[in-house]
Amino acid sequence: MEQQAPSLAIILLSEDLEKLHAGSLVGSVASMTGMTVNVFVTMNALKSFRKDNFENGDFVTGTIGKQMLAKKIPLFDDLLKEGKENGELNIYGCALAMDIMDWKEEDMIDVFDGVIGVTKFLGMTQGATVVTM
Repeated sequence: MEQQAPSLAIILLSEDLEKLHAGSLVGSVASMTGMTVNVFVTMNALKSFRKDNFENGDFVTGTIGKQMLAKKIPLFDDLLKEGKENGELNIYGCALAMDIMDWKEEDMIDVFDGVIGVTKFLGMTQGATVVTM
């Protein structure tokens, strides 16, 4: 019997740049090492994925985040794109939070594989290790 590759479910809910970056880094590395990774972006984290906020550098930062921006290091979007290009990494926006804010997928940076509800995300990540940031 063939063993299924381990999977990881990452829930990004904080708008803190450091948490977004850490979650994206973990997801990207996990996908490149053969894990199936599904990322669910919800609540305040969605704000950082909006094109206007992202392009304006409108992020909530702590000490590390300020240095990341000052040194112009690649941000969470680059990490997620790298994970998608080199492994199995899928990113979904939260339908409920986006509906509440009247945001559409077109309003977001181009990393999403769709907008889904919690029920669908839980169904597709059954048995996965879950990380919340």
